[in-house]
Amino acid sequence: MSEQENIPEEEQVQFDINKNVEVFLQSLKKRNIKYSSDIASETIKLLEKIVTNSDWKAAKDLMQIIRNIGKVLIKPHYVHTIVGNMVKRVLKIIRDEYTIALYGKSEYYDIEDSLQKMLITQQEEMDFNKEISSLKKSISANLRELQEECQRSPEVIAMQSEEHIHSDEIIMTFGYSRTVEKFLKAASKRNCEVVVVQGGPRSGGLELAKSLVESGISTTLIQTAAIFPVMSRVNKVIVGAHCIMANGGMKAICGVHQLALAAEYHSVPFYVLAPLFKVTPQFVSSSDEEGFNHMLSPEDLISFEDDELLRGVEIINPAYDYVPPENISLIIFNTGANSPSYVCRPLKELYHTDDHDL
Repeated sequence: MSEQENIPEEEQVQFDINKNVEVFLQSLKKRNIKYSSDIASETIKLLEKIVTNSDWKAAKDLMQIIRNIGKVLIKPHYVHTIVGNMVKRVLKIIRDEYTIALYGKSEYYDIEDSLQKMLITQQEEMDFNKEISSLKKSISANLRELQEECQRSPEVIAMQSEEHIHSDEIIMTFGYSRTVEKFLKAASKRNCEVVVVQGGPRSGGLELAKSLVESGISTTLIQTAAIFPVMSRVNKVIVGAHCIMANGGMKAICGVHQLALAAEYHSVPFYVLAPLFKVTPQFVSSSDEEGFNHMLSPEDLISFEDDELLRGVEIINPAYDYVPPENISLIIFNTGANSPSYVCRPLKELYHTDDHDL
């Protein structure tokens, strides 16, 4: 009999979970999972395995397991904000499915957004301790639906392109975004012209420009320094987002804030494409600067061979910019287009306030 066969079943399950978590984190670190929709989908797939295979009796136990795994998942600096979002989404699904199983489609559940429900919730906190046999099955079904929604989000957003792009318009974008790429290609019938800002070495502007040209879209590639003079000719700016913050602002690749300021100066509408899984309950504050951003290698900006120039110089190369909500005209979600002030609504639907901080 092998040594593995002697391991108790509970320990074997925990070993498998830890192994799956490690494989997932390594995939993120090595950038084997490249696109945001795939990151969201793979995170949900991992969490579904944990829901299915973990030893838990009540929803409270499962929520604690998910929280503990979530803390491990979001700790490395290279982990995308989406991973934490999906952990919090799963916690909300567990809460919702527990409530439905306990109360059915009763008034208790249907009036969730009403003042009456808020008062009831304050007076009568659920402890999630009751064992419900059907809970695992219903949670797993919801997670599969969520996974499918995440995978389809870029295509669903692209389907809205002709509502927002009109004939013969000049569109400016920044770097590479798969969602923006699909959005612009879906509007190719509008005979629009696209100006792509190349951005930094890791921004991928050249990659997007090549892809658009191959699809027959008139495309011009410019450097970041040319944003302001070219902006006067532009009808619309359309960019992707790393995540949408709780106040309606966004976290985007470094250089996008400069683009937003130029658009505001020239009164050019600034549109952001973002699937709902990119909406995060996090806020930006001066006390959380390190958590919000991380620094890339200075070698992207200047070669280490230029040692004479580097003496006594601190080179800062941040990965992200913060774009405040007042610089954003419209956010186009997979559920439709809304102003930044609307973000509070999906936040309430997607996450529970008790889960904002794992």
